Amino acid sequence: MVNVTNRDIWYALGLSSIFLSGFLLISLLRYFLIAPLRRRKLLKQRVEEALQAERIRSSIFKSSPEEKSWFSAISRKLRAHGILESLRRQLVQADISWTDTQFLSLDLILALGGYYLGYLSDGPVRGFILALALGAIPFLFLKWKRGQKTELIEKMMPDVMELLSRSLKAGHSLPSAIELAGQETPYPLGRELRIAYEEQRMGIGISEALRHMSERVDSDDMRYFVIAILIQVETGGNLAEIMEKISLLIRNRLHLKGKVRVLSAEGRISALVITLMPFMLFGFLYLWKPDYALSMFRDPVGRKFVVGGLISLGLGILVLRKIIAIRV
Repeated sequence: MVNVTNRDIWYALGLSSIFLSGFLLISLLRYFLIAPLRRRKLLKQRVEEALQAERIRSSIFKSSPEEKSWFSAISRKLRAHGILESLRRQLVQADISWTDTQFLSLDLILALGGYYLGYLSDGPVRGFILALALGAIPFLFLKWKRGQKTELIEKMMPDVMELLSRSLKAGHSLPSAIELAGQETPYPLGRELRIAYEEQRMGIGISEALRHMSERVDSDDMRYFVIAILIQVETGGNLAEIMEKISLLIRNRLHLKGKVRVLSAEGRISALVITLMPFMLFGFLYLWKPDYALSMFRDPVGRKFVVGGLISLGLGILVLRKIIAIRV
């Protein structure tokens, strides 16, 4: 028989009180601190989505006032020849509310600033390099935003297709099914569906509203979805079954993309190592022997080698990206 002493009892009571106090403390923090912050964050996100949707919807039906400047005049001439149409579409696809004139103005300011700083430090060669580097920042940011939005939408599309299919089977019309899916789906796909519904409610046909949605999203899956609906509207058929097949197709493509990403991980890591290695070695040499590292930039021959190395590095990155880029 086990003898239980008073010390054991007090020890058990102490442990129980510690666990109970910790549980109560965590519960109080969750109820009074974490839950209000989470509700506030969700409310703020919904308000921001609504405001952004209103801005985009208003930009569809209203034309922005023309700017009176020499740069805007040049932009209007380029736009008249269709040169800036691609840039304007990319800005919409990236959810950037700037006009093409504002975007190009920022890019020009960065490029001129980089050239000026490089020219003052070490002549026109460094100025040209800095101008190219700073001028590429807005376009790299634009590409990153487009890719981020496209990736989120493609991950949401299978569930949205199934929701649309169930809504159609329940007897909803296509516009009401799109409205329901837009209300139940988070950003960014939910907002695009709400905009498409608002467009058809304001008088634009559902086919044209869906075309506009496919233009605002840089995704092949979205284009497949819109084309399937347009064909069904023209020829007839079981739209709910089409939605289910599209959902299955997109899921299979996402699964295949995941496999390709795993199989190409070695090539992507190699590209990252090759890209970072010269800069890491230069940083190590600069910390160890600054005069020895900076001699490349002080000597004219060294500057030529640096430019040639950067060009070779860029070409190598492009070749590696071409090797590991597998379209599915």
